[in-house]
Amino acid sequence: MCGINGFINFNYPKAQALSILHNMNQSLAHRGADDSGTYFHGKAYLGQQRLSIIDLAKGHQPMSYTHQGKTYTIVYNGELYNAAALRERLKRYRVRLRTNCDTELVLKMFAWEGPRALQRLNGIFALAIYEKATNRLFLARDPLGVKPLFYSLKNGALAFASEMKALFQHPSIQPRVTMDGLRELFGIVPARTPGKTVYADIKEIKPGEYAWWQDGILTTKTYFKLKSQPHTQDAAATIKTIKTMLNRVVQNQLVSDKPIGFMLSGGLDSSAVTALAARTGQSFKTFSVDYVGNADHFQPTDFSPSRDNYYIDIVSKQYHTQHSYQVLSSADLCATLREALIARDYPAMADIDSSLLLFCRAIKPAITVCFSGEFADEIFCGYPWFYRADTAHATTFPWAIDLTMREQTVAQPLRAKLNLRAFVNRTYTAAVAAVPLAPTDSPADRQMKIYSYLTMCWFGLNLLERADRMAMRCGLEVRVPFTDIDLVQYVYNIPWEMKNYGGHEKGILRAAVADLLPDEIVNRKKCPYPKTVDPVYTALIEDKVRALVAQTEHPVWQIVERAYVAQVLNTTDPAQTRPWFGQLMQRPQYLAFIYQIAMWLVEYKVILDL
Repeated sequence: MCGINGFINFNYPKAQALSILHNMNQSLAHRGADDSGTYFHGKAYLGQQRLSIIDLAKGHQPMSYTHQGKTYTIVYNGELYNAAALRERLKRYRVRLRTNCDTELVLKMFAWEGPRALQRLNGIFALAIYEKATNRLFLARDPLGVKPLFYSLKNGALAFASEMKALFQHPSIQPRVTMDGLRELFGIVPARTPGKTVYADIKEIKPGEYAWWQDGILTTKTYFKLKSQPHTQDAAATIKTIKTMLNRVVQNQLVSDKPIGFMLSGGLDSSAVTALAARTGQSFKTFSVDYVGNADHFQPTDFSPSRDNYYIDIVSKQYHTQHSYQVLSSADLCATLREALIARDYPAMADIDSSLLLFCRAIKPAITVCFSGEFADEIFCGYPWFYRADTAHATTFPWAIDLTMREQTVAQPLRAKLNLRAFVNRTYTAAVAAVPLAPTDSPADRQMKIYSYLTMCWFGLNLLERADRMAMRCGLEVRVPFTDIDLVQYVYNIPWEMKNYGGHEKGILRAAVADLLPDEIVNRKKCPYPKTVDPVYTALIEDKVRALVAQTEHPVWQIVERAYVAQVLNTTDPAQTRPWFGQLMQRPQYLAFIYQIAMWLVEYKVILDL
């Protein structure tokens, strides 16, 4: 994977513009340390940092190609899983390929077919292509938004980058936050409204969207959207289709010139991916994350009914993987909250982020490409809100039903103006209006499609962002087979009763991989990504926030209610143990989130334009 960046139409002298481009590029060096390149023509500047996965010796970017008198130059971040088919298609045009890298394929497909070429790409990607003859810039992002692409449009000039930190290297772009940004921060985060950020001057190309910039105007267009259509197969045929599709997806994604490994939790999703890969006869390394103190302090709950170790050992033994447990300390987890914030460029999932960052850093010396079971719960409806009675018919985002804690977090003078509840209600209503539904959907299927779509496009997008930022912070590429767009489209239309096959959450997936895995794995109840339950961590973050509360003049209290944070800090109320986001964000994560907000305001020199 890579980091891409650039800008067009800013009125800077060439030397200054090149210096800006250099700084933007360097801020993304963690995304690709194997190579670095820049391109400029007129007022167009492109930069790229490369992490080489395929064709290590070639594939330098930016890469140019001339077709019918027009020269196109690309910077690309991504991985294609149907490269062979694209090569065959280009043969029809008698196109000569000089490398085996995806970048050349995408560039030449675009030169010959234009934006229609996006429909033929099976993979994860974000890209920018400069068309020299017309002085146009093209931006695009993969259908599910696995790879990021942010931009800022100011007075007709455009800047773009894989991460927001690169945009802040541009002198025309500032970390300005308005009331709308605070509504996102307190009402939606750790999820984000697709296309938006907490910053007033930064947006993102939405998943499945492309954009043309020309003459100071940016025009966007959706090229992919899920379709709602009747599912005509019975359960047996559906199980067979899922099995076939998963096998194809995993086999296609095993292509790499760098070492491959697998994140293995012993859950259904990661175990299935590991098992499908192992069928090739190769021996793989697998990795899992745990925490100092968890063995002594873990208590089963509805959200986390079991620890992973027993199940990991079963899968590792059956498929002869070289397994490694990465055990994280509470001190490291707390100390890395700052870097996790910097990886995301805004406060988000606190130690749930910092733990993944530490995990990725620990396994990077052994591998460069790592497979994950991420997104299976999104498409197969595995989260508790799909089947729990208290959430199954909620009329708001089901992973954050109770807004009370969020509302009380906002500084008292801002609450009425912010009107968080009204904002979340408007946002939810607009999100539901975009859900693809079919007239033939039953009431149950309609509700589950709404939840499924929202979970994929809002909650899941946050987790994909988390995986990208934390892994790429360490130069590690994460592959997510369950985001295969053909698989996602197919599963979206499976009726709820069939998805819940056998009365078991993700029952249809369990049935599809039953012949690959031991019964203990197939029948294991879903557990989320493991988090620390070590009281040492709780004490550490309490100390950080207690010191913060003592700083009465800290800028965080301009937007956060100090008295409420002090109340949470000192509470013994059992209600505070309930998740306030998803399954994992409880009291320690809330306190860490507040701590991240405080660091963010100072570290990023956030301009509060309220």
